[in-house]
Amino acid sequence: MQATRGQIRHARSLLWMVLIGLSVAGCAGRAPFVPPAFYDSPEAALRILAANFPSGQTVTAAARIEIDHQDKRYLLRAAVMMKRPDLLRVESIPLLGPPDFFLSAANGELRVFLPMKNAFYRGPDTPDNVSRFFPISISVSDMVPILMGIPPDGTDQATAYRGIREEGLYRMDHYPSGRRTRSLWIEPEAGRLIRFQKFTDEGTVLYTAELSEHVRVGDGYLPRKVMIRGADMSTLTVRQDDPRHITADPESFPLAIPAGTIPILLNP
Repeated sequence: MQATRGQIRHARSLLWMVLIGLSVAGCAGRAPFVPPAFYDSPEAALRILAANFPSGQTVTAAARIEIDHQDKRYLLRAAVMMKRPDLLRVESIPLLGPPDFFLSAANGELRVFLPMKNAFYRGPDTPDNVSRFFPISISVSDMVPILMGIPPDGTDQATAYRGIREEGLYRMDHYPSGRRTRSLWIEPEAGRLIRFQKFTDEGTVLYTAELSEHVRVGDGYLPRKVMIRGADMSTLTVRQDDPRHITADPESFPLAIPAGTIPILLNP
């Protein structure tokens, strides 16, 4: 029980930051970019996206997570803390009682603690391991940038992109080795990412992410609503309420292993 209480104390610390507001709201900052109606090149579009949410910022939010999978719906309220490219911490906010779900990702490792089962899982941050807890084949290193309004894998390698106008949007397809690996759609008036698709090696859609309701957070704009649809039509919808810019060390992300607990290893 002492280990569980320790985890709960960590949760209260994060919940305090998210819900009480021990953070810097970040309304002040540099002036936002005013993007052109359309872009001269993919490089120009990616520069605008990178400026809309600079790296190095840590964000907290009170998240409402909805999962639709095999005709069943699951709801979860959680405190979320994240930082690009792949730092994430999620702690449930039950209606009654202490938190019953903890997840962290840092340095490529996924950790999950389920106090009710006294089960602690750890393993690589891979889509297969994430899908054991959320029914979407997506890695945390993809999920965190999307939740923060930036395409995964950064905004580099611009020369491998092809950009076209499509129904009032600017669409960019990525062909790093002769095949399309991802596509993104930018709303040109605001210069914000509103849709992202990732493809398998066979060219089929692995998942599609829809981003909307962007709000100013710190020096950038964060989508308050993100819906990720997997290839099997399962969906993960995250609504990020009261997002805030805070200062946090990378060491504050990984879950501590409870004393006396033997971790269950996830697939390598």
